[in-house]
Amino acid sequence: MKILFSAQNFLNQVGGAEISAQTILKRLSEKHEVHVVSVGCGGDYEWEGINVHEIDCSNRIPYINFLWSKHLNSIDVKPDLVITQVNAAAPTVFWAKKNKIPVIFYIRSFEHFCVDGFGGRNVFGCHQRCYICGDPLKWLRHPLLWLIYRRNRKALRIADMVICQTEFMSDVVMHYSGRRVDVITNPMDLDSVKVEKPGDSILFVNPQPHKGAGLVAKLVERLPHRDFVFAGDVGGGYSSLCKMRNVKCMGDISDMREAYSKAKVLLVPSDMADSSPRVVYEAMISGIPCITSDVGGSAEVGGNASIKLGKDDVDGWVDSIERLYSDPEFYKSRSELSVAHAMAHNLENSLAQLDEKVSERLGLRLF
Repeated sequence: MKILFSAQNFLNQVGGAEISAQTILKRLSEKHEVHVVSVGCGGDYEWEGINVHEIDCSNRIPYINFLWSKHLNSIDVKPDLVITQVNAAAPTVFWAKKNKIPVIFYIRSFEHFCVDGFGGRNVFGCHQRCYICGDPLKWLRHPLLWLIYRRNRKALRIADMVICQTEFMSDVVMHYSGRRVDVITNPMDLDSVKVEKPGDSILFVNPQPHKGAGLVAKLVERLPHRDFVFAGDVGGGYSSLCKMRNVKCMGDISDMREAYSKAKVLLVPSDMADSSPRVVYEAMISGIPCITSDVGGSAEVGGNASIKLGKDDVDGWVDSIERLYSDPEFYKSRSELSVAHAMAHNLENSLAQLDEKVSERLGLRLF
């Protein structure tokens, strides 16, 4: 079977969505002929058994949403199945339906409904009147954004199959498009980030305001005797935290094992409702307990293994961190729960789940 994966980014800009796609496609390439169309300047080449076709074009959302299909027409591939995600999804779905090819729309985050990911606001309270969100440019962009969102909703309704990673995200899709979707755990190669001996620090990944940097700043002050490690660029005026005696800022890292090897506890205190933070599973596979906010996908992905707290409950975060450090039996039980939870959501289980759902919906076997 020939499979075409169409996305704005694949190897050119790598985040969680791209890492997950790479994991799936590498496994698919063991059995099928896999092609990828994405933005880039590399032309045609092979990567890990996958045929990559990079298009040297604009990476801006309006261009991708309205003009991407012309690049799909330029690729000399007639696929039996199309998989798409992120900002290229809507034009890819329209192209696939026009050519009578089954298409899977993979929902990764909120960009199909809000270009700013709802900016930490109530995910279910948006009326898509972008001009009320504070940015004066949105007065000018509103008609264009409204049209993009309308195209995204139409694509969701007509795609042969829609997949997301959490029940929370399923509710979001249902709220904005009326489409019911299949929930499948994010396929992750957890063994690739597993460390044998975690460290003794408090880890915070992607230290940005919408990820809870404000709360972590308070914890740094309240816990001067605990060491904190920040992985990723520090933004939103919080860079001064890197000068604190008990904070080490690693910056961007390509191998997350560098961060997990330093961690005793992972904090996921997002201000906004994340769709499905993969760092929770990645930390747990190494037995690192996680404390997460109690909203959205952050609360869901940790299951019963994570400690869930309100983002304004600073005392609760302090007390939970201190108990993990001071109570060995409590830490041991949380660590064991974490490993068991991550193992239940390992790559083989996720791919088997994906294969079963695709077989049920489309009559195709992927693996």
